[in-house]
Amino acid sequence: MGAEVAVSTLLVKLQKLLADERVMLPGLRNRVQTAVSELKQILSFLEAANPNQESASSSQLEAQILRIIYPTDYITESFLLTRLQRRPMGVNKIIKIQLIPFSIHSQLQFICKMNQFLEEGYRFRGHHYDQSRDVLVGRGDDEKHLVDRLINDNEESLRVISLVSEESLGKTALARNVYYRLDIRQHFQYRAWLHVPKEYAYKDLLLIIIKQIPIHDLKDVELKSEESLLALLFQILMQVRFIIVLDDVRTVNDWHQLFYSFADSQNGSRIILTTRYSNVAKFADPWSWSLNLNLNLRRLNDNESWELFLKKIRRSEICSDNSDSFNLRAEILRRCCGLPSAIVLLAGMLSTIELSEWSRVIDLVESQDQSALLDIVILSYHKLPSVLKPCFLYLTLFPKAYEIPIRRLLLLWLAEGFIQTSSETSDVPEDVAKIYFEELVSRNMIEIAKWKLDGSPKKCRMPCFLYDVFFPKAEDTGFLHVHHCKTDCTCSPEFRIQRVIDQYSGVKSASESHIQHLCSYVSFEAQKLDTFNQEIGFFLKTMVNRRGFIRLKVLDLEGIYKPSLHEKLGVLQNLRYISLRWTALGSIPASIGDLPCLETLDLKYTNITTLPSSVWKAKNLRHLYMNEVCIAKPSNACSTNLQTLVGLLIGSKDPKIYGLDRCTGLRKLGLICHSKSVNCTANCISQLTNLQSLRLSSRDPFGQALDLELSFIKDQQSLSNLNLFGMIKGHEIGYLPRNLQILTLSMSGLIEDPMLVLGELPQLITLRLLAGSYAGSEMSCRAGHFSKLGVLKLWKLEQLKQWTVEDGSMPHLQELEIRSCEELKTLDGLQMLPALKEVILTNMPKDFVSDVRKRFDRDILLTNEW
Repeated sequence: MGAEVAVSTLLVKLQKLLADERVMLPGLRNRVQTAVSELKQILSFLEAANPNQESASSSQLEAQILRIIYPTDYITESFLLTRLQRRPMGVNKIIKIQLIPFSIHSQLQFICKMNQFLEEGYRFRGHHYDQSRDVLVGRGDDEKHLVDRLINDNEESLRVISLVSEESLGKTALARNVYYRLDIRQHFQYRAWLHVPKEYAYKDLLLIIIKQIPIHDLKDVELKSEESLLALLFQILMQVRFIIVLDDVRTVNDWHQLFYSFADSQNGSRIILTTRYSNVAKFADPWSWSLNLNLNLRRLNDNESWELFLKKIRRSEICSDNSDSFNLRAEILRRCCGLPSAIVLLAGMLSTIELSEWSRVIDLVESQDQSALLDIVILSYHKLPSVLKPCFLYLTLFPKAYEIPIRRLLLLWLAEGFIQTSSETSDVPEDVAKIYFEELVSRNMIEIAKWKLDGSPKKCRMPCFLYDVFFPKAEDTGFLHVHHCKTDCTCSPEFRIQRVIDQYSGVKSASESHIQHLCSYVSFEAQKLDTFNQEIGFFLKTMVNRRGFIRLKVLDLEGIYKPSLHEKLGVLQNLRYISLRWTALGSIPASIGDLPCLETLDLKYTNITTLPSSVWKAKNLRHLYMNEVCIAKPSNACSTNLQTLVGLLIGSKDPKIYGLDRCTGLRKLGLICHSKSVNCTANCISQLTNLQSLRLSSRDPFGQALDLELSFIKDQQSLSNLNLFGMIKGHEIGYLPRNLQILTLSMSGLIEDPMLVLGELPQLITLRLLAGSYAGSEMSCRAGHFSKLGVLKLWKLEQLKQWTVEDGSMPHLQELEIRSCEELKTLDGLQMLPALKEVILTNMPKDFVSDVRKRFDRDILLTNEW
């Protein structure tokens, strides 16, 4: 599988090289064309091989291919960068481009077998997300049993309930489903979820738990010692009823180290522990070893298995009672062996092909026992279109069970060059990346972990059973290398390192000999240690001081505390992605503008307030994330490739001096302006017809709201997400575009009830009326209004006294939050909202909370925080 990814990646680069008309040397062009043809044949042979019949000879051949592909890829990329910079061609270097020897092609012909399932002409399908969590098929009794032990057990002492199965039977899915239930969220004051990694530092686990607990003061918590964190967590848990899930505990020692931090205040607190190992479950509850609190999961029976398959396949033609469907059903059930993961994955794969081809694909699953899941896993990867394979394998860069921000993942795919677009089409790379992502989700090879307010996915993860298979393979084939908290962490000498992933350790273990071929460095939630920052500085200094081409494309330092950046960062000419999000940095080197390939610069949640004007020199910049940052010496020569520009502070300046009116490709824009420039800003934005998300603030240097102008947005038909901070004239609410899905208003100063106009927006899903947005005393939601609204938040509407919801209004509202509306006394009609699941009351009078609670005669989550 590693060879396929490497071959397809090199193939894309050589095709890009051929498309460059400036490559005029006939000899070179002929050699590249020959290489492209042979690579296509090799890729076809690799894809045609039976994925479940790996042998020593095929593994040896894969290693041989990779030893040739990796250096060829390096030289090709070096040449492409040289052409981008319009440097002399360097004929001597060009001639060194190594082509795939025909002898290897012949060996592939001998080892691999052709089949009919190649991906030529593959077209990705449209996909619509289903935000509702899957109902656990065949686990109803287990879920009821678990809930009873959590909230219906009269035992007040702390109890540990273990979910046990050696196989992949859905332990985590069951725990997650229960964890998010309304009655569980209502019963326990604090909840935390912790996946226990194979390699970890105890302090890091304590930090992960503490950060999930809603305490007020987390300042400098990372700087506390392990003993202080343990005492802090113990003290917090002594005061509340809590539930904590410990997912994938491997050893008794791991569990014994963890349970000392959990206080038993005898108030009904609970711990759910998932494990593959019965000996861990046996000793999980040190307070009641004599009791059997284990829940052993079983395989699904045939009826349950088929029900789950039908839910995942979503194909009506297989629900018929004809003999063909019956035979297919029998073969599918026999191959899946009652394993939920196998059923889900096979359904995702079969959903992509015609029904007439199912039998031949199912026959490739040779195992009909415990190894059936592995067969289906490998086959699912094998059946991926080649363009999706590196994207899928890239998920192994993130720690197991890690919730990956989809924004981050897609931009990393783009930076790595995994997204293929044609110069003959107008496809936007970001759109193609989204299509790739949706395809992997529809194949059940990516799980959605969290959702945005508009119903689109926010975070995702690779299913753990897939991670266990593909992470070792990614390391073995040189796709990535992970440094973790163990001091003996070493890398295989078989391949040059391409991607280094640091998990809590630092880069000092990276040999200088590997730096030349390194294309990505990514770190995760590193501790705030000065030594770690120094290691980052040493790493970058070594990169900068090296002679020749440096391949580094990705520098992702998200979450590292004040990493030391080299002032000559611009020497790393191949850099395409730089993330300094959550680093607390106060400045950035001026050489950032010397990066000709830079596509993404993420400075959100830093202390950076000013950017050097050199940033506009980065002509390929597509995504710039900031927080209220001004750019010194504005220039109208900004990148017209910009898709995202968030957090630009223009004050009283005319935005045209930044050239924003020419950035017609902008889709996401965030500006902070002054009332003196609000009209110029409005005129500028009116020319950006591709805007999908706009955050516009009008305020003075002291944060006080100033006037906003809204007439410019009435023709913004692509705009779906609008966030406004500033004073709005009442009649201008009518300018809001009809396609809005998310609307947030702050400090608008509206006097007339805005609900009469907002309720008629047909696509509105989320509405947030925040502090000072409405200054009236009465508010009414009419029947038939807000037909799609799912989330409503009312914050600090200090004059609001009465709110009436007519029958038939907001039929799909699920979540309501009212915060600090202290004058609100009357709330009529709330109990008639049929879809309402959760009411969050924050800083509201106790009498009001009691009155709301009495109005509901159905199960609903209602909380009040002060």
